[in-house]
Amino acid sequence: MQKLNASQITALIGKIRAIVYTRVSSDIQIDNYSLESQIDICVKDAKDKFDINEDEIIVLREEAESGDNPNRPMLNYILFLLQKGLGTKVIFLHPDRLSRHLHLQQQITHQIWELGCDLHFVEFDLQKGNAESMLNYNIQGSIAQYNKAKILANTKRGRRTMVFNNKIPGMNRIYGYTYDKDLNTLVENEYEKERYLTMVNMILEGSTGSEVAAYLAKKKYPAPKGDKWYQATISRILRNESYMGTYYYGKTEVVRINGKKKQVPKPREQWQKITIPAYVDEVTFGRLQKCLDGNIKNGGRPSEDYLLKGIARCGRCGAAASSGITTRTQNGLLKYYSCTRKTKKSYSVETGESNKLCLGENWRVDMVDSLIWNEVVKLIDNPKTLIDKMLERISDVSKVRDMERNRDEIIKLIKEKESSKARYIDLYADGIIKSKDELSIKLEPVENEIDELNKELGAINDNLKLSQSDDDNIQVAVSMLNKYRKIVKDSLSIEDKRRIMKLFIEKVILNDNKRLEIVYKFSTFKEIESINSSSNSINHQVNGR
Repeated sequence: MQKLNASQITALIGKIRAIVYTRVSSDIQIDNYSLESQIDICVKDAKDKFDINEDEIIVLREEAESGDNPNRPMLNYILFLLQKGLGTKVIFLHPDRLSRHLHLQQQITHQIWELGCDLHFVEFDLQKGNAESMLNYNIQGSIAQYNKAKILANTKRGRRTMVFNNKIPGMNRIYGYTYDKDLNTLVENEYEKERYLTMVNMILEGSTGSEVAAYLAKKKYPAPKGDKWYQATISRILRNESYMGTYYYGKTEVVRINGKKKQVPKPREQWQKITIPAYVDEVTFGRLQKCLDGNIKNGGRPSEDYLLKGIARCGRCGAAASSGITTRTQNGLLKYYSCTRKTKKSYSVETGESNKLCLGENWRVDMVDSLIWNEVVKLIDNPKTLIDKMLERISDVSKVRDMERNRDEIIKLIKEKESSKARYIDLYADGIIKSKDELSIKLEPVENEIDELNKELGAINDNLKLSQSDDDNIQVAVSMLNKYRKIVKDSLSIEDKRRIMKLFIEKVILNDNKRLEIVYKFSTFKEIESINSSSNSINHQVNGR
């Protein structure tokens, strides 16, 4: 958990000679090593063979991580430290501590060598320039991968047998039940069962999910995870049909689509049934679902007649903002942009009080829409600044080369992240990642990184297109802007305005203190100006990227 900061890394350059990497996985069927024993053996070997002292070594501990995982925190940290100039040698106990998957083992090996560093195994003699040594290295990697695959195949067969015998082969907990490791099934949790039936009765009597969450928090009943009750938690529990006495195993499977592995739902008739204690009957569960559906239908819906649909963002938390809040005044109904996370509440078990996930301000729709639309019209009506920037970009060769290098690096990173994502799905298919929830937790940060990298790649590609423009292309751009100049003079519907907006604007950020920020899709356009409204002064910042 402890990592070095920038100043510590700088201070250690030239002083650290080796990095020792130790790992234990979460699968006790496969691992027979402890972190402490690995550390002792590797440090001793560094002293005896390379005359490296303890104060010249950084030890990295990787706990409960599979050797098939390409995105291990400490494995990534090895490469980071080597790139920063810390150490010239990486020491492992055995190649299977690096990975039990041949392709991944080869990939990491070459990444370390490409950084100009050596790779050393205590229990395996690896000689980089020796063909026979490299052959043996690859053979042992293949054997390790084969042995692990056999163990996992036996594990899968064992799970199928367990399900056939009405047993559950490991799972995430379900509120109201306890997983009995001796019986391998769900048994009644008396305390949580009572809480579940309380939820059911409250919903059937007309309460909402938020009211149930608030009640449970005020009673100081422990939430399933953490110390807060959420409306979404109540809904998820009450929608779960397991409480009718049947747990379904094998709802999803991993398939290959267009060359990529994806997790997809299986047809319901292929789900495997396991009998567990029932808390409600089918009739009661059906009534419960109708009440929950009624709560949704009676809930407020965002209106459709606002300009920034799909592009408004909360400046406080980054979530989407929409128009759903209204107030009635003497002059009529006023609508407001509001962060979507403001309506999501949690209730603290300690205090029973409501905790909003975001406290960002509300914004008057009419004022915001008017200001933003006027800015777009102004841009279309007077595109000289934009055209000047485009011409300037054409002649800036050094910036173009920098962008091309950045583009290539990002493409490489995206491929690496996609490979990591595919490996996680493989781990789920092989049974190492044991549940969909665990898989989602692993995939979410990788998918977020891929999304951000794709956005950055898109911006760079837009820049490169602009930089490659010639006079004819610029004339086309001027012609298009002239076309829109005529269109925006007409009376347009809200849908038409939205379409035009999305041609020029990526997002509008609604910050606190009444500050608007426009992120244009034109990465060459950057201008800061202030707009004063006759009814309200609003600082309006226009940023491009």
